[in-house]
Amino acid sequence: MKTLFTTLLFFIFTFSNLIAQNDDYSKWSVRLNATNTFTNESNPVEGGDLVMDNSFGFEVGIKYFFSKNLATELTFGGSNHDTKIQYNDFDQHRYDIGDVYMVPLNLIFQYHFILNNFRPYLGAGVNYSFFYVNEEEIIGGVHGAEFDSAFGFAIQGGVIYDINNRWFVDFDIKQMFISTDMTTYHGWCDTPAKSTYTKVAVPCPDYNVEDVVNKVDINPLTIGVGIGFKFL
Repeated sequence: MKTLFTTLLFFIFTFSNLIAQNDDYSKWSVRLNATNTFTNESNPVEGGDLVMDNSFGFEVGIKYFFSKNLATELTFGGSNHDTKIQYNDFDQHRYDIGDVYMVPLNLIFQYHFILNNFRPYLGAGVNYSFFYVNEEEIIGGVHGAEFDSAFGFAIQGGVIYDINNRWFVDFDIKQMFISTDMTTYHGWCDTPAKSTYTKVAVPCPDYNVEDVVNKVDINPLTIGVGIGFKFL
């Protein structure tokens, strides 16, 4: 009984010390990063491949610390990607879909290592991404596209350097796994005198449109660096 009582006192004392040590930290912080987003699109579309260029963008992060080591962060960002479909028959056979704006939201749980002013961290969580397409004006072939909003997940690694008690520099690498439905609208003219692949608007009484849905994986990798502020 005496041993049990002594052990219980030891754990209470140790836990109290940990609580006291963890009281001296900032619970809330916010950061703004400049990012470069590298797309890794896969899953071929009908007759070709989806091609999205890499793009610069931004990311805002709001973080709450449960302790000095454990935190959760809500991030949202944006990037604009010139997007096209490259068909497999010859290089010139492609259609510009237009600018695809990608807005990913991430809720990530993190563990921070404390190394004086440096705080490396690792994290994992869930993702929800929105897409907006600024379409090219094309008559014939693919003349429109939509990307569905989709859930995914994300993993993260980075390091924080504390400049002082309030300001810090953040370096962040994030891999997101996004699978979404892309709907393309294919148009053609039944009138023989009109070209299927023209970009010039021509009268066509028998113009037809068919939508084609493809499952595509985008899986962007973002690398960002920026400045942050801690609320004391």
